[in-house]
Amino acid sequence: MLETKMLETLTIPDTRLELMLQVQPEESLEWNSEVKGQYTDWQNLESSSHLVAVIHGISHDGDWLVVQTKGLDSQPAGRYAQAMNTGRGYQLEVAHVSDGTTYNWRVGLGLLADEAGNEPYKEVTLSQNLSLAAVSEVMVSWLHGQGLPLGYGAALHVYR
Repeated sequence: MLETKMLETLTIPDTRLELMLQVQPEESLEWNSEVKGQYTDWQNLESSSHLVAVIHGISHDGDWLVVQTKGLDSQPAGRYAQAMNTGRGYQLEVAHVSDGTTYNWRVGLGLLADEAGNEPYKEVTLSQNLSLAAVSEVMVSWLHGQGLPLGYGAALHVYR
């Protein structure tokens, strides 16, 4: 006869949740990108499928995109995500901005991503070099305020 073990459910107090999980359902988002050296103007982000289409548009080395709270530069708080095609994969960062402080997480795979560091202008490590599918998965999760999907980690850098 097989034994069945019950999994315990942990309750995490709100004070321990990451800042990147703070979501405002009424939040409007906008995006811009550079593809093959051509910049786009800021445009409204309409849906998850629209976000995935925008992500798939950065298919060449050096292409990048930013998705952010609409008008973030003139808001006291908000969030953004940025992805760049490195020619060997994709670099992805998600951030929360509040009262002049930016909490920026560089995303990668597994626990190694937590320890990999997040220094501005420094190349990504192997664990932070993501596939197009991984970038899409994480950014859609971010869009919906669900944080990082299982199997991903992130290294924090704080800008003041």
